[in-house]
Amino acid sequence: MSRSVLLAAVAVTAPALADEPAPRAENMLPLAVGNSWTYKVSSLDDPRFPRVQDDRFVVRVVRQEMVGEQTCFRLDASLKDRIVATEHLAFTKDGLFRFRVDKEDVTPPLPILRWPVRAKNDPWKEEYRLGGRTATARFSVQNPAGSVTVPAGKFKTVSIHAEMGDSGLPKTTVWYSEGVGVVRQRIEEGKRPPLLLELEKFDKEAGK
Repeated sequence: MSRSVLLAAVAVTAPALADEPAPRAENMLPLAVGNSWTYKVSSLDDPRFPRVQDDRFVVRVVRQEMVGEQTCFRLDASLKDRIVATEHLAFTKDGLFRFRVDKEDVTPPLPILRWPVRAKNDPWKEEYRLGGRTATARFSVQNPAGSVTVPAGKFKTVSIHAEMGDSGLPKTTVWYSEGVGVVRQRIEEGKRPPLLLELEKFDKEAGK
């Protein structure tokens, strides 16, 4: 499983009602050391491809580290108890930014959350460098106020489509739920069968 399975984009829910507190960007991805998300991984039904054996994919906030002058949260992604990808994320006054993928810095840091994303199809595009490679990231809101049911339960969500890099590279659709984070993710990569990640449990560090 490639690094693309890590978080691809983050957005916010539709505006809250007048008697509800406005959602905060930080609530869409609870970054606290010790928090972890366990996902069931399976291929989508497609007669062209054999079904991938179900497996478990775990994303964990392991510690805080500096990337340049920015304090970031490091997230490790594991499959079969082996770390397969890492990334460094941080919230700034402008939203959520990706500062590093594995051992390569993202220059300039990639704003995977522009606050707020207001409406369906509200797009944003960013140019950046990953190590020595130049890339373009495109994001768009698919549904600013939907819901999905996954093994962990039913969640109100916002779904985001992301295309990272040039054509042929992975395309992802990600469903976020306030207070929980990513609850569902669909990954399309070339001619491989699309993969589906569905949240089985969110373990929140006590007191965080």
